[in-house]
Amino acid sequence: MKCPFLRDASVKYCEASAYRKMILKAGGDAAAERCSSPAWIECRAAASRLFDTVVQDHCPFLHEAQAEFCGAAPLVKYIPATNDLLSHCNSDGHLYCELYLTLADPQGERRPHSPQTGDVAQIPRVNGMPVPPHLSYAPNHMWLDVADDGIVHIGLDAFAARVIGTIDRISFLTATRPVAVLSVNGVDLQLTFPNPLRVTAANVYLRTNPEKVIEDPYGAGWLFEGMAGGEGSRIREGLRDGAHAVAWFCAESARLDQFVHLRAAMPDGEGEAFMNDGGSVVEGVSRHLDRDDLLALINDFFSMQQTWRGTW
Repeated sequence: MKCPFLRDASVKYCEASAYRKMILKAGGDAAAERCSSPAWIECRAAASRLFDTVVQDHCPFLHEAQAEFCGAAPLVKYIPATNDLLSHCNSDGHLYCELYLTLADPQGERRPHSPQTGDVAQIPRVNGMPVPPHLSYAPNHMWLDVADDGIVHIGLDAFAARVIGTIDRISFLTATRPVAVLSVNGVDLQLTFPNPLRVTAANVYLRTNPEKVIEDPYGAGWLFEGMAGGEGSRIREGLRDGAHAVAWFCAESARLDQFVHLRAAMPDGEGEAFMNDGGSVVEGVSRHLDRDDLLALINDFFSMQQTWRGTW
């Protein structure tokens, strides 16, 4: 699917110039321009490239072409038009472009339209956490999106984003399975997507802006991009989506409350313990845990050893 902000334009440029600058081709009398009139012969750039006498009414180094530009970008930059499906603008990859997300889908939820009314459907939420139905979810809280053209994106779901709260830094490993290493409160959280994937890109922008993983987990905070290829069905193996994912989010929320309440009730080094008075876990709970409790949280919710809990 082509980006709705991708625009076409007819441009012209000088082949004799040391720097190729595309200029929008305007209507009207082109003869008023030196390049399009006999006065082109006075151009030093053209003269330096001429080896024989050329007699014609316009510069032989003036070329016209079709170009594209992003209508959402603050500055217009023309690029040669292409039908290459690997281009983000000409594929479903544009759905994860930050410019597109800012204007068309700020939360990266790609809200579907109701087939009955045509209205934008509501995204299911669990305790305020969105569970977009177009995604599939792994037991360690990573999501998968396989677009119609085979482009794949992987990221961290809203549950993990709420639990983690703040990321100090992030790095990427692309072996057989995509791996993102998040530094959280002095502890490295290694998130490994459970199924093999041919990764074509990592979201290296997150190295300088790791907060995007938390602020926009389903959009600009994506972690990896790849191609489904012939693995189409295998890449979704063992993942949940739809109503099953919503039920699982509910079960995970209850399990997290239980985990934190149990840890809080454990005696500290002086034999003191907090009384469990109920309530829900605060956002960014990882920042309130000591190292041992944080390691236990990571192992219980985000490790590769996680299996499905709750009902289908």
